[in-house]
Amino acid sequence: MLDKLLSIMDVACNWGNKNLGTSIQFPKPQKKSMVFSAFSSGIISSAILVYGLFINKKWILLFGGLGIISSIFIYRQRVKND
Repeated sequence: MLDKLLSIMDVACNWGNKNLGTSIQFPKPQKKSMVFSAFSSGIISSAILVYGLFINKKWILLFGGLGIISSIFIYRQRVKND
C-alpha cells in the first residue's frame, strides 16, 4: 500500500516537473525512519487513548484507537516490504 502511494507521488512529481518546468523529487523514506515514525505514533496514540479513558470522551478514544491502528499498519507494511 505504501509503495503504491509512493509511486503515485512519483508520477505526480514527474508530471509537475514536465509541465511546470520544475525539479521536484518526492523523498522515499528509509526503513529506520518509518519504524521510528510508527513507534512514536503508537506511543503518542496510546497516550491519547489513555487520556480519552480518563476524561470519558468517545471522540478522543476514537482518535487514539485510529492512531494505534495506523501505526501498526505503517510498521507492518514497512517490515513486510524489506
